[in-house]
Amino acid sequence: MTENQSHPDDAQRPEGEPRFSFTDKRKVNPEDGSVRPSGDAPASEGQGSQEPVDPIDAEAATLFEQAAAGQGGASAPADAGRVAELEGQVTALTEQLKREQAEYVNSRRRIEASAEVSKEAAVGRVLAALIPVLDDVELGRQHGDIAEGTPFHSIAQKLEEILGSHGLKRFGAVGEEFDPNLHEALMHEDADDVETATISLVMQPGYAMNDRVLRPARVGTRGPA
Repeated sequence: MTENQSHPDDAQRPEGEPRFSFTDKRKVNPEDGSVRPSGDAPASEGQGSQEPVDPIDAEAATLFEQAAAGQGGASAPADAGRVAELEGQVTALTEQLKREQAEYVNSRRRIEASAEVSKEAAVGRVLAALIPVLDDVELGRQHGDIAEGTPFHSIAQKLEEILGSHGLKRFGAVGEEFDPNLHEALMHEDADDVETATISLVMQPGYAMNDRVLRPARVGTRGPA
């Protein structure tokens, strides 16, 4: 901002009031982005020689021109192609993740099923090893050695309850229909008054864990020849 003491309009200015004028010294034209020459005078007032242009001003003008020329230019298709490529990669990775998750779930189920089978097999071996003990308990009951109310009766009852909680069941009783899948016939009595073979004598009861037969019942049968 400079103060000018002489101007053609000084006659219209009140006496004693200073006159001020403003000079636009911006080096980049805000209207078209062009670089103005250095100096106090605008480019339209040109002089015989121009001072060198500031490199920063020149770069700003170049960026302005590139931005103006790039609007609606070839960058949009390039960006669209890149977006499509990234979307394709996201889709492929998503499908791969789903396949790996399904494979993990199936693998976990196989491992759990195998562990359950191994557990049942181990429990079955323990229960099968205790069957002779249960035979002795049953014989003691039949001979009156384990009478109700005695300590041995309480111990035997607790043992059978614990083994039953692991799926052990006893089967085989007089009057049941003979089933070769569950019973082993050690003797047979012919009888014409019955249509199917039935158990007439139980020598040893059978034991099963859930649906698995640990030992068939050893019985005597009575029925058609």
